[in-house]
Amino acid sequence: MDTPGGSGSYTPPPPPPPPSSGSTPPAAPGGGDIVYPQNPPKDPVLIAVLNLVVAGCLGYFMIGQKMKGIVAVIAWVVGLFFTCGTVSGLVSIVAAIDGYMQAQQLKAGFPVAQWTFFDKHQ
Repeated sequence: MDTPGGSGSYTPPPPPPPPSSGSTPPAAPGGGDIVYPQNPPKDPVLIAVLNLVVAGCLGYFMIGQKMKGIVAVIAWVVGLFFTCGTVSGLVSIVAAIDGYMQAQQLKAGFPVAQWTFFDKHQ
């Protein structure tokens, strides 16, 4: 396998420097902190299936949208008890679609905000 420089070993580039301690991280246009792409990226289909099957939240936790996952699981539990599961099913379906779209964006290498929904990427 050819490597840059021909030395036989490859050293990946260093990670970006952490933000300085005196500044706050930049706010994302969608609201909240920014979720950066992971390496290796999460599969959008896996995220959709996990959100569909596990209370509308596990996929969000895997891609880093933790607050959205917490809100989804609360809505799912409340919907389970007060609407005999109707709202829970809707939460799971909407979370599956949204999780898929967020994971696609991350897989393409673009960051998303904590509260970005569907295709409203800035």
